[in-house]
Amino acid sequence: MKKNIFVALDYNSLEKAIDVTKKIKNQIAGVKIGTELYAVCGVEGLKKFKEMGVEIFLDLKLHDIPNQVKKTITAIANLKATKYLTIHISGNVEMLKAAQEAASGSIDLLGVTVLTSETNLKEIGIKNSVDEQMQLLIKLAVDAGISGVIASGKDISLVRSLSKNLKIFCPGIRGDENRQDQKRVMSYAEFSKIKDDKCFAVIGRPIIEGDPVQNIKKIIQSAK
Repeated sequence: MKKNIFVALDYNSLEKAIDVTKKIKNQIAGVKIGTELYAVCGVEGLKKFKEMGVEIFLDLKLHDIPNQVKKTITAIANLKATKYLTIHISGNVEMLKAAQEAASGSIDLLGVTVLTSETNLKEIGIKNSVDEQMQLLIKLAVDAGISGVIASGKDISLVRSLSKNLKIFCPGIRGDENRQDQKRVMSYAEFSKIKDDKCFAVIGRPIIEGDPVQNIKKIIQSAK
């Protein structure tokens, strides 16, 4: 089976993150480094993961004026350490196109779509339904030519109805059927039934809490 799991290294310790990565790197597609870990590991930390031979998904969710985003992505691209980088699609097409111009040929940009509930959208003044907002943002991503999107596994079919080429990174994937009180998550087994070769699961706590080797083995086995 093709490796399609990116492990979210939600640590504030570079040593812990590297230790876990070494143990499971042969079972994963790569690692996600978010703002917490990046704040403590910085550029030198990225290089250490690169030296381990794992793909890096840097989750910074950039959202700023076009020129500032462009300069930031240029600086990150020059490090030659990161494969994927997140930006907010809601930053508008001008920002996305500036970002893509800086990233082209160096980094695959992933646009953040809707990862929240409809109620929360309304709280920030967005009157569209989740599906309507998703369609709007996906079309912006396609128009800007970025490589992929961050979307709930629940929205894979919606994304595919608008683009066959976008890569889809799905956070909120759990190891089993237990979803607690969250509505826009799914198990890895469910994800595996609907994903294609351009879909990736982003999994954090179900892998890194406890024994990561046994946890990821159990998760992968659940989809067979």
